[in-house]
Amino acid sequence: MNLLQAFQQEWKKRFSYLHPHNCTLLLAVSGGVDSMVLLDLLHTMSFPISVAHVNFQLRGEESDRDERIVQEAAAKYQVNFFLKSVNTQQFAASEKVSIQVAARLLRYQWFHELLNHSFFTASANAVIVTAHHANDNIETVLHHFFRGTGIEGLQGIPSKNNQIIRPLLFAFKKDILAYAQQNGIQWVEDSSNATDHYTRNFIRLQLMPILQQQFPAIETVLTENIHRFTEATHLYQQAIQLHLKKLLLANKDGYQISIALLKKSIPFQTILWEIGKQFGGSSHQTKEIEKLLDAQNGSILLTLTHRFIKNRNWLLIQPLSTTVADLIAIPEFTQQVNFANGQLHFEQIPTPKNIQVAANILLADATDIQFPLILRKWKTGDYLYPFGMPHKKKISRVLVDLKLSLPEKEAVWVLEMNKKIIWIIGYRADHRFRIKPSTNNCFKITYLK
Repeated sequence: MNLLQAFQQEWKKRFSYLHPHNCTLLLAVSGGVDSMVLLDLLHTMSFPISVAHVNFQLRGEESDRDERIVQEAAAKYQVNFFLKSVNTQQFAASEKVSIQVAARLLRYQWFHELLNHSFFTASANAVIVTAHHANDNIETVLHHFFRGTGIEGLQGIPSKNNQIIRPLLFAFKKDILAYAQQNGIQWVEDSSNATDHYTRNFIRLQLMPILQQQFPAIETVLTENIHRFTEATHLYQQAIQLHLKKLLLANKDGYQISIALLKKSIPFQTILWEIGKQFGGSSHQTKEIEKLLDAQNGSILLTLTHRFIKNRNWLLIQPLSTTVADLIAIPEFTQQVNFANGQLHFEQIPTPKNIQVAANILLADATDIQFPLILRKWKTGDYLYPFGMPHKKKISRVLVDLKLSLPEKEAVWVLEMNKKIIWIIGYRADHRFRIKPSTNNCFKITYLK
């Protein structure tokens, strides 16, 4: 079976919903043999094609040469030609990413912008087509394996990803080259492909030839394994989700996990790795998360997106987020004040005959209260005289005695007057502002979450 026949068969198997009469294909063409062959294959099958080429301005005259040959190919096949020139080095510097990442971001951002063009939106199915092939897939999987991306990375490149399809993933490079030579297809070589400076080039130029000496059929074997890994990943994810469903308990700040239950989980390391990955952790942080389970209470580990906190028998997981305004001035009496944790309702009432103590209510002698009041987050060094105690006590110590977790401590607000703490809101009132036998009017504040 030649490449065209195999390509037609693969298309029918994976992309049968796309026909020449119901789709428009935006084909990414670099000028290399892979994309030039893909252009010929799709043209032979009579698909409506538009060619898109990005000049990354990285190789001087060579980049301009690539642009010319792609434009000539588009004219030869009588298809639309879209061109974009970008300063990749400048973009990489401004975004603080590698040249490879910058090129990929610029390329796909432009491709998706093109799909919003009226030419494509008028089509029932407008898709981006790239020329990734089996050898690219092998290089990707090996790259992922050495980087430690886990079993998901062993799936390789998906043949379909939203609006992007990759119909050449089944084909090996040698078959693509043979087709180009047999059909007189012109292409250009990217000189950067000849250097092993990039990891993928090293795998292709150095590693694979050595492996092929020992395992001549390694390309076929690895490709077959990628298919098996893909199916195994589906089973793996089903099992992982069952474990996570048992372990992860949602709370108002994020999630919490019973440390005792987590330690009993089998396979422990894999589940721990998956938890870390799901919440922004790298593979190197799995051991750090494990150490956190036995660390001192209040210990923290930060990932890219979350923080892990040891809180007694629990592992707390919270998203990293910007803080809200943590100080509100109350210049005069008002009925209601809103803040991050809820609402405060203010009243002046006659002194009740039967005083009932409630954590969410402050009752103070109205003659002792003077505006302005300050509503703020507590800070280190704050203290008050806890109700019923003649001596002052640091708020940090009060919160420890209350056995609050670190997130709960961080969420604590206080009400201040003349640099004195009146109330740890929702927890403790200050003894100095208590209702006394001589109190006639009462200042009542109710905290509602």
